[in-house]
Amino acid sequence: MLSRDQILKIDILTPDHTKILSASYKQFSLQSTDGTENSSDTMLIIKGKGLPEIEHYASVSVVASMRNGKRIKFPSYVSVSTDLQLNIVIKSGQSKPLEERRRYYKIDVNIPCVINCVERNGKRSVLDKPYITQISDLNIGGIFLCICSEPLEKDDKLMLTIDLGENVIDLDATILRVQKNAAGDITGYGCQFVDISAAEEDIISQFVFQLQRDRLLKENQSEE
Repeated sequence: MLSRDQILKIDILTPDHTKILSASYKQFSLQSTDGTENSSDTMLIIKGKGLPEIEHYASVSVVASMRNGKRIKFPSYVSVSTDLQLNIVIKSGQSKPLEERRRYYKIDVNIPCVINCVERNGKRSVLDKPYITQISDLNIGGIFLCICSEPLEKDDKLMLTIDLGENVIDLDATILRVQKNAAGDITGYGCQFVDISAAEEDIISQFVFQLQRDRLLKENQSEE
């Protein structure tokens, strides 16, 4: 059976792949259809106002965006549909992993980062005076570092301390790309995390999701 704790959000699609509805993990609940944890089917329950009304027993697909970055598609059908509640039976045992166009969702940020150590050509240098920089893009796969006080190179391995507000985490990363402007000046570095743990992925994914949610709420309030 699916666990809500593993999911960031779900999308409900028609058979022709038109999106009907999206919901975050706080907006839906999941329960087994027969009262046991070993059920092959899971009931997705969404409550709210102004929900789309769909024909009972209509076939739909539920795409779950997982906290580990994967997206999984489930064949499903509608069992209850009103403007206040939508129940969908998910065929949990018939899941299909989706090939990602982009493995991780990226969000624009402006958060502080400290580079404590740089390894280049197999030689590691612990910095007496760490490099202070900013992160402008973040996802659970990596970051984009703004230009820092010292030039870095492609394939440099970095030991980072990243401030995510309620959590400060230490991560290793490798520079995959050095970005330059038209004049040839370095403007930043695209980095991939190395050996990131599931717990660290969860911290980043929750930070990204909360930031995305806060921005969406602010946009909605400004339109009212």
